[in-house]
Amino acid sequence: MQHNYLHTFRLIVEGLKEPLEFQMFHELDDVADVTDSFVKYVARTEDDFLPLGTTGAVRASKVIHVLHVKVEKAVPEPDA
Repeated sequence: MQHNYLHTFRLIVEGLKEPLEFQMFHELDDVADVTDSFVKYVARTEDDFLPLGTTGAVRASKVIHVLHVKVEKAVPEPDA
């Protein structure tokens, strides 16, 4: 799968005052399709944790709202 686009979601998490942002690479730029895929991923994850970068995570079962914030073209990694 080519990770051509970076999607950013805003998550409302039960028990937290502020929303959190979650970024996910995807091959498509279609917001509706990617949002649907992400919501299903969160539902399947249930009691596992969603990583929030390298410094945190949130229990997926505590996510009560998902909002797609933006999509941008991913910058390709240079060949090693």
